[in-house]
Amino acid sequence: MAYNMGGRRFRPVGSGKKRTAPQYGPVGTGCPFVEEAVARLYREQNEEHFWSLMNALNYALELQTKVLVPLDAAVDPQSGAAPWAHLPIPEERAEGLQPWLLHTRKERNYLPLFTSVKNAEAEKASATRPMVERSLRSAMEYALETDGIDGVVLDPWTSSATLDVSLLSGLLKSERGSDNPGAQELEAGHAAARAGDWQEAAARYTAAAEAGSAEALSALGDCLYYGRGTRKNKTQARRMWKKAAQAGEVQAMIALGDDCAASGGEMAETLQYYRRAQSAAREVPDIAYTPQVCLRLAQYETQYLSRKKALLQVAEAVQGFRILQAEGETDAADWLREAELLTDQLLADDKNA
Repeated sequence: MAYNMGGRRFRPVGSGKKRTAPQYGPVGTGCPFVEEAVARLYREQNEEHFWSLMNALNYALELQTKVLVPLDAAVDPQSGAAPWAHLPIPEERAEGLQPWLLHTRKERNYLPLFTSVKNAEAEKASATRPMVERSLRSAMEYALETDGIDGVVLDPWTSSATLDVSLLSGLLKSERGSDNPGAQELEAGHAAARAGDWQEAAARYTAAAEAGSAEALSALGDCLYYGRGTRKNKTQARRMWKKAAQAGEVQAMIALGDDCAASGGEMAETLQYYRRAQSAAREVPDIAYTPQVCLRLAQYETQYLSRKKALLQVAEAVQGFRILQAEGETDAADWLREAELLTDQLLADDKNA
């Protein structure tokens, strides 16, 4: 299928190569956390589900999530069907192309954003239009900065959520954790860790933990467990992780699961820690720990139930670890290497099945 736009004629952009593993994004995995949060809010609109969606969108922004945006283009009647959603136009090639808007009876205009191919193709109104794959952040910014657009609608044909410009502004300007106890010392500890100054990192984590930061307590447990910037003491590290986990710290739950596995613990006990982490991360997903949860669940549970679903989980984990590695986060390269090895293993298992 081809479309005409102001005298410009274009076709779906794509490659004849088949991807060997799903990639995080609307054409591959979709955006599971956002889709689940939207569905919960759609079923029952309450404050808890609203904030669950806001947290999911914050996580999606951290992951540099992309969405599908339909274009305002007319069909070429001489052309047949084409997989526009499967082969979207890259954002860098879509400059000057106008998006298609949804218009309400109250004369308000919204930019539709689709988190997956399936949702984009749920209605002919969007399924027959060319699509641009652009970052969620840039799509939100476009809606916020363009006169005549009142907000965005996520997946309008299925479980949907409407975000007006005031919500978009808040999401794009929000900053996680800045008011939490010990936040300043915690960030100083992370900065020292990224620089390789573990003695300074341990000191900062200690100060932040004393101020009441569960995340710092978990990070200090890491220092003690591996002997980073302080004398190695696994017993004390486990004690700190358990205390942090009781306070809801997801990374401490993951650390306890990893320690259980490394110490020869039962698979069921190890998995119990990871499931607790999954439950805690569901309401407040964060790039600091959710990719780790995805990887551990894929390793210890999902791959034995569905290799396809495990590959989707690992794709999200890989996306997060690559971003963290680029930001210089400690251990991100090791996590990424582990995720890529699991991807290769799952693909090999599929081939041999």
